[in-house]
Amino acid sequence: MPASALLVAVIVLVIGGYVGWHIRHAYGANADLKVHKERIPRFRRQRARSSLISLAVVVITLLMLSALFRAR
Repeated sequence: MPASALLVAVIVLVIGGYVGWHIRHAYGANADLKVHKERIPRFRRQRARSSLISLAVVVITLLMLSALFRAR
């Protein structure tokens, strides 16, 4: 396996873990809403923020990988 392929694999794993963490927070903001009625506005903000961060990281990663592969 060439070093460049290993580097791309490590980058994808790290970014995937980061995006997964934010998606888990967005999903967790919906859990047990019956118990936390007074916290619903904060949960909505957290869900929106985590979703936007995940989407932005995925888009930036795809743009960087496409630029990397075009440069070859």
